[in-house]
Amino acid sequence: MIDALSIIILIYLTGNNSLVLMNITITQPTPLINITLPTQPLGPITVMNSTGQSIPYYISNNELYIPMPTPGNITIEYTPYIAILNNGTLQLTINTQYQTQLYISNNVLPTTIPDNMINFQESNNGMLMTLPPGNYAINFIITNQHANIPQTKSQTTNNVGRHSMIPWSILNYAVIIIIAALIIVILSLIRHRR
Repeated sequence: MIDALSIIILIYLTGNNSLVLMNITITQPTPLINITLPTQPLGPITVMNSTGQSIPYYISNNELYIPMPTPGNITIEYTPYIAILNNGTLQLTINTQYQTQLYISNNVLPTTIPDNMINFQESNNGMLMTLPPGNYAINFIITNQHANIPQTKSQTTNNVGRHSMIPWSILNYAVIIIIAALIIVILSLIRHRR
């Protein structure tokens, strides 16, 4: 591991829109740095320098190799792989040699959490845990499909026309119950006329 390397890891656990964001500061020139990703990536990885330009990289398993001939900042961003367990819960596996910030949004209900947290903070949008280096398996379920995703870049959001929606499964059950009640009422009225 390089001594002139500072790594900050943020994992946003928001259900289907989860995100891993790593900010790396390199204080001395290094021809090639090796970064171990804290979670397995689901898809493509974005590696950018402080000016927003893409940096080429090579990945093997969870090892990311990045050329860094000059000091500077790197941002690594990707969607983590989340496993589906036999009982229907979801699982995020974290294997890291760095301290990690884990943000869990309000629509995510953890069923297991690490017992060796360094810090824990609760907010209106969720909770933030600080985990020491180590291996973790965070099991969770999604309680609502409409998540508030933390924005990594400044964007304006238009809240016009947004409202909380009823999940389709509850709506379907309500419609089926109403139709069944109407059929029972109609059948009872027909039977009483005879």
